Amino acid sequence: MVTRKYRILYACSMIAGLILLFLGLALWIPRTTRSDTPDTYYILWYCLKLLLPTAGLLLMVTGSFVYSAYKDLYREIRELKDHLRSLEKKVSG
Repeated sequence: MVTRKYRILYACSMIAGLILLFLGLALWIPRTTRSDTPDTYYILWYCLKLLLPTAGLLLMVTGSFVYSAYKDLYREIRELKDHLRSLEKKVSG
C-alpha cells in the first residue's frame, strides 16, 4: 500500500507539472493590449512566460527522480528481506 501512495504522488506531480507547462506555453500566444497598459504588466507577463514552464518541467523531473529512487530502494529492501529470511532458514534448519 505504501507503493500506491507514492504512485499517486508521482501522478499528481506529473499532472501538476503538465498543467504548469501548458499554462506557461499558453502565455506565449500573442494577445492584444491597450496602449495605457502599465509596464509592470509586461514584466509580470514575461516572467510568467519563463517561470511557469520551467517550474512545470522541474516538478515533472523531480517527481520522476523521486519515484524511481523510491522504487529502487523498495526493491533493494525487499531483496535484503528475502536474503535475511533465507539466512535465518539456513541457521535454524
